[in-house]
This record gives sequence, C-alpha cells and structure tokens, in this order.
Amino acid sequence: MKKITKLTILALVLGATSIEATSADYALTTKYKLLNDMKLAQKQQALIVSMNQSLDSKVIDIKSLKKSKEKFTKVLLGLTSGNRNYKLKGTRIPMIKTKLSEVQTLWKNELKVLNNIESSNVDKEQAIAGLNTLMIKMSEAVAMYNKSYKRYKQSSMLSSIVNRHLGSNNKPALALNSL
Repeated sequence: MKKITKLTILALVLGATSIEATSADYALTTKYKLLNDMKLAQKQQALIVSMNQSLDSKVIDIKSLKKSKEKFTKVLLGLTSGNRNYKLKGTRIPMIKTKLSEVQTLWKNELKVLNNIESSNVDKEQAIAGLNTLMIKMSEAVAMYNKSYKRYKQSSMLSSIVNRHLGSNNKPALALNSL
C-alpha cells in the first residue's frame, strides 16, 4: 500500500504547479477570474492524498475521512457550477468542464466504496485504487486550469505590450525606438 501512496503523492506533485506571483504579473494574478477555483482544485488533490493516507493506516479515522469526503464533494460541485461559501466561480471552459465531469463520475463511484468502508473495514484496496484513479483525473484538471491561466497571462501581456506601443494617442510607436 505504501507504493500506492507514493504514486499518489507523485501524481500530486506532477499535476500541481505552484502559483507564484511576481511583482511584474501581480495585476494579472488578481484579475484572473478562476484563480481561486484553480487553487481549490489543487487543494482537492491534497484531500485525495489525505483520504488515501487515512485508508493506508492501520486504524481508519472515520471522522476525518467523512470531513474530507464532504469537503471534496462540495468543492468539486463548486468547481463546475460555483459556490459562494468557497468563492468558486465555476468554469465555463469546455475542456475543464469535461474533465471535472469525469472526476465527478469517478467520485460518485468512489463515494459508494468509501461509504462501505465506514460501515466495515472491507474494500480498502479497492478504495485506494479508486482514489489513485481520481488523483490522476484531478491532476489533469489542475493541469488544464494551469494551462488556462498561462494563456490568460500571455494574452494579458501581449495586450499590455500592444497598448504600450500604441501609446496614449493610439498611434503606433516605432519598434526601432526601443533599440
């Protein structure tokens, strides 16, 4: 089981890249509408790892597992359709929405297995395997959020460069002047 936990943590590391705002792109990070959604999608991965570690221990902490399941469910729903309590906007980007739909399908199946574990300590292996599959799909969704954010930054930077060269009079500036 430790091998499965290591694979899960590896998927978490590979799927999530940290969001670092430098002073040059601070304005960009604050204007990206899905920034909080992206951060909470990354935290979903941490919840999966937490649930996996709970199952991997000799004695399952049912209370902790239940809290993690409830939070994961609420945030996952919020990522697709929004949630005021978590300040989630919900995505309209088809690629991300499709991936989150896949995650929801996997999560519904995983919930059934996890609920059986709460009543009896059976199917641990099946639950851990399901969480690992869920982690892979969630990592793919996080990667899509990151890709969307990078596109947003590129578009904003390009727009900023164009506006700077147009100047306040909307007259194009000569590119040779910057040499």
